[in-house]
Amino acid sequence: MNKKSKLSKSPKASLEEDTQGNSGGLPGWPGYRTRAGRSGYDPIDTRTEAAHSAGTIIQKLFTGKISNATALLLLGALGLVLITPLILAFLEAGNGNLLPWQAWIFLLITGFAGLGVLINFFKNLIRFFSR
Repeated sequence: MNKKSKLSKSPKASLEEDTQGNSGGLPGWPGYRTRAGRSGYDPIDTRTEAAHSAGTIIQKLFTGKISNATALLLLGALGLVLITPLILAFLEAGNGNLLPWQAWIFLLITGFAGLGVLINFFKNLIRFFSR
């Protein structure tokens, strides 16, 4: 048998393998940049996969489906950091030291964002321990 007579896979057949019934065949999904015939070093595929992973994490944060205890702890810490300045401002206002109105607007925005993050934290916490 001659070296030239060996059968090789056609490029068209390998493309069909990548996209049919395989979630790794979609750009951004894990496994796409390391599919057959690829090294995994393509910067566009790498960034697309990183963006997909970040989007999945953000989606889990807002839908209350966090399954990682570390991420849940970081979410609670973020909520406490955001709401603490508002609490301290109310305590100072109670002592008679009023802040300018621009500071109150900023503190109310961060405080409500922190309250939203803490509500999300407690929803995730309840879901995490009810499994």
